[in-house]
Amino acid sequence: MLWNRLPRPFGVFQVSGNTAENRFPALFGFVRDKLVDHPSLRLLSFGCSTGEEVFSLRRYFPTAAIDGIDINPYRIRTCRRRLSERGGDAAVRFVIAGSAERLLDESYDAIFCLSVLRHGGLSDGRAARCDHLIEFAAVERVVEDFARSLKPGGLLAIANSNFRFSDMAVSASFDVVMQTEHTGPRPRTPLYGPDNRLLIGAAYREVIFRKHTQTGSR
Repeated sequence: MLWNRLPRPFGVFQVSGNTAENRFPALFGFVRDKLVDHPSLRLLSFGCSTGEEVFSLRRYFPTAAIDGIDINPYRIRTCRRRLSERGGDAAVRFVIAGSAERLLDESYDAIFCLSVLRHGGLSDGRAARCDHLIEFAAVERVVEDFARSLKPGGLLAIANSNFRFSDMAVSASFDVVMQTEHTGPRPRTPLYGPDNRLLIGAAYREVIFRKHTQTGSR
């Protein structure tokens, strides 16, 4: 709570660390069914908070290497303590980072960014603009790094975002492979356009995207 009251560091989007075990079972299960679990499989949980998502992914992928990234050092400390209390896991790593810019090119088979690219201060849906709290350009830079660090054919899961992946230039290198059943606007996660203006009544169902295996391929 104290960390959240300090001046917001670059890279912070969602200030809340609220999370839970297995929050997105449909998404996790879909990715598991699309990828073959093996020791060389690499997954990334971006904005991992206190580790619940990483520990949930371990149940879906028993042998994969899983990295959890969060900008808050106190949350990463909690992740590492919890990992130790569970007996440790050499294939799980928690890292303090506020961006994806240091991720290696084509290094992950799947990246999960769930309820991260949003700001809780917009949850009432009344703000005509979002750039006093979160900016499209800053989010797009992060997503571009996701795209760069995904292997060809890799999966990108983005859910509960204040922006649409389809509005970002890098989306041209991906195909939509999963949509949610929810068809209307999400009141607590209003959508904003590239100009940071509210998209009134907009709905967005796409949540998982596959990177093209070759440049320009579909």
